[in-house]
Amino acid sequence: MNTNVTQQATIIGTYSQRMLVKTSNNEVLFAKIKGKKIQPVCGDQIEISPIAQESDWLINKIIPRNNELTRSNYSHKREVIAANITMIAVVVSDPPKPDWFIVDRYIGAAESMGIKACIICNKIDLNWETEQYSKTIKNYQLIGYPVIYCSAETKSNLEKILEHLKNETAIFVGQSGAGKSSIINQISRNSNQLTQEISSKKKEGKHTTVNSNILDLDNGGKVMDSPGVRDYSPIIDSTYKVVGSFVEIEAEGLNCKFNNCSHAKEQNCAVKEAVNDERIDPRRYESYKRLLNITQKNNHKRY
Repeated sequence: MNTNVTQQATIIGTYSQRMLVKTSNNEVLFAKIKGKKIQPVCGDQIEISPIAQESDWLINKIIPRNNELTRSNYSHKREVIAANITMIAVVVSDPPKPDWFIVDRYIGAAESMGIKACIICNKIDLNWETEQYSKTIKNYQLIGYPVIYCSAETKSNLEKILEHLKNETAIFVGQSGAGKSSIINQISRNSNQLTQEISSKKKEGKHTTVNSNILDLDNGGKVMDSPGVRDYSPIIDSTYKVVGSFVEIEAEGLNCKFNNCSHAKEQNCAVKEAVNDERIDPRRYESYKRLLNITQKNNHKRY
């Protein structure tokens, strides 16, 4: 085998130091990481070469990414979750009780990346949507985010999800136990994702997805699962960029007296006036202030 031969491939599965990759010829191979400086993730375009007397290939380098979905890890350091995606699909249900602040941060990450976002309300067969939930979900629709109601259990309305995923590379994110893997099991014939029942004791989802995988859909789309979370914070390198995660606040902020208005403590703030008039959802504004505070703290700890 000529170990000097290289070819491009896409990472379609991550398993610690071993990756599942697909070449341009649709050949699926296992590949190892060369050195500690290379940290590929699902969705990465890479360059690989064969290893003498081994079936595994070697990942030599990562081709520059179109975008990155990041988060702040336990050490408050930047961690890349996925690369080269075109959509973030946030899955919610009850149980577990929806954390709308997590939803805000995921769709805010999509805004920062310049990609699409949608919200999938799973388990509608349980009739979990309260009046307050309906109000919150309606607000997402009013500011431009598609909302899809479905049930992975009864296979209800899954075709609507497929319509949104056509020709997209989407990552499914959300709280543990919301049913991301269950939905993927239903919409992808190639999926063998592990699913679990919700923990009845704590009403919290159990983490079922340890590794990330990209699965092909029949409509030209690709879907990526991700481990469930109980919290999520994107990496934002400046507090001034937090506003870009909230489309309605960013738009209203153009009417502020000061160009560098943080929409937190300043007087004559158009955003705060819009919140008082309920033209901006007070809960979303609270979410903005929380992310502003988290960004300040994380940046201070990192630097």
